[in-house]
Amino acid sequence: MRHFISMGIFFLVPFAGLAIGAWIFVCPPVLDAETPGPREVKIRVKETSLVQGPQILLGEVAQIQAGPFLKEILQTMELGNAPKPGKIKQLNKPHLDALIHSQPGMPENVSIEIPENIYVKRDSQQIQQQKVQEQVERFLSDYFRDKEYELEQLLVRDLGLYPQGNVDLSGISSSRIDKNGNLSLFMDILIDGNREDRIRISGKVAVYEDILCAKRNLAKGEQLLGTDVYSVRKNIFSLREEGIRTIREIENKRLKTGIKKNDYISISDLQEIPLIRKGDVITLVARSNRLLIATSGISQEDGYADQLIRVENIRSGKIVRGLVKEKSTVEVIH
Repeated sequence: MRHFISMGIFFLVPFAGLAIGAWIFVCPPVLDAETPGPREVKIRVKETSLVQGPQILLGEVAQIQAGPFLKEILQTMELGNAPKPGKIKQLNKPHLDALIHSQPGMPENVSIEIPENIYVKRDSQQIQQQKVQEQVERFLSDYFRDKEYELEQLLVRDLGLYPQGNVDLSGISSSRIDKNGNLSLFMDILIDGNREDRIRISGKVAVYEDILCAKRNLAKGEQLLGTDVYSVRKNIFSLREEGIRTIREIENKRLKTGIKKNDYISISDLQEIPLIRKGDVITLVARSNRLLIATSGISQEDGYADQLIRVENIRSGKIVRGLVKEKSTVEVIH
């Protein structure tokens, strides 16, 4: 029996050896991939590179040959502050070499190639003035609501180069539009949600409204009628004084000064026509409890609606004070 088993083993060993050899021959990559051992790490720094963010990353300035895990770590290794957008920075070779070697977990057999001169430029973008103008137009649309306006001039100061990313123009502050239509405001520039700059914007705005103008030469003291005026669309910021807009505003008004044909009519050009003139004989009314006493009087001055004036009582000769209620009627104030 023992002799039989020994003969079986002796017979099978050659076949087992042939099977293992054939398996190794067919599947050598599997063994190599699963066999632990050192892998060569190579880092080749480029002479010129373009970086995106505020920090210079090794993966942006160098070609890295390493295992997937180590390569991912090395690519995100920070080498220092990046230059401002659009600017160029030169890196120091010895410092860069020491910085890479000091990285935790860096293999001893790492191969590093660094050129004598290393230049890094920060990627950038320009913001077109048209984009700024569109934002200003939206602001003016809200500011003037339903009024007709025009942005005549726009000047944007300190609009430079900015990092790459999504641009958002917002945060308009310290806005001001003076009586001459001069515009002044500040606007924030956000890149990917981060405020990168605040720019100053100035300009000139026109706002158009209907203003009444003289159809003919009008004399001082003349009472204005609807037939004496016509309406013209004018930039209100170009007017020296506030203009009259409606016929209703000139009712019962007379001119304090003469106005030439086609000149606009301003609020300061008008004065009310008195209901009572100095020297007019008027009705003087006095109320006492439920009694109403009326007599005649002589106005001592011009009187306007609901204004106090002095009146001489014709019967007694006394001077009294009363409120102008309507044409030729004054109510005595006790």
